[in-house]
Amino acid sequence: MKRITVFFIMMLAAAVVLAACSEPADKVEITKIESVNMEKLKEMTGTYVGDNSKVYSIVQNLPGGETVEGIDLTDERIQVTYSLEEGSGVSEEQFNKYWFNGKNVDKQNFYFNAIYLALLVPNAKGFSFDIDDSTLDVTRQQVEKELKEEFKDFPDVNDEDSVTKFIEKNKSKLKELASEEYQAFQ
Repeated sequence: MKRITVFFIMMLAAAVVLAACSEPADKVEITKIESVNMEKLKEMTGTYVGDNSKVYSIVQNLPGGETVEGIDLTDERIQVTYSLEEGSGVSEEQFNKYWFNGKNVDKQNFYFNAIYLALLVPNAKGFSFDIDDSTLDVTRQQVEKELKEEFKDFPDVNDEDSVTKFIEKNKSKLKELASEEYQAFQ
C-alpha cells in the first residue's frame, strides 16, 4: 500500500512540475519577417491562384499569418484580411503589440507579403492586405516594376527553379525592400 501511495505522490508531483513549466497550449507566436520559414515558402513556388488551399498556406506562412481572418481570390487577386479571431491562440494584447506597435509593422509586413506572393504565385494579378484602418493595394505590375529596378537578375516567375534560387540569393535584400525606408509601392 505504501508503494502505491509513494508512486501516486511521485506521479502527482511530476504532473504538477510539468504543468507549471509548460507554456499554455493555446499561446501562438505571430510570425515576424525575421522568423519566416524560407524553406517552407520556397517549396510553394509556382502556386497558382486557382489552388485556394496552397495560396492560403503561403499566406499563413508569411508575417502575421496566424492572424489571417480570410482570403479572397476573386479575379486572380489575392486579398487578405487580418484580424483577431477568437480561439486562434493569439491574445488581444499580443495582436495589438504585433500589428500596432508604432513602427509601421503593418506596412512592412504588407510589402514583404506582396513581394513574396508576387514571386510564389505567378498568375496573381494583384495583392490587397487589410487590417483595421490600414490597407495596401498593389498590382503585380507595381511589385514587379520595383523588383526589376532593384534586381537585374529578376527571374521569370513561371520558372520555379530560378525563383527558388533568386529567393535564396536575395532574401536579405528582399527583406530590406519591405522596410520603411523603401515602401516603394505607394
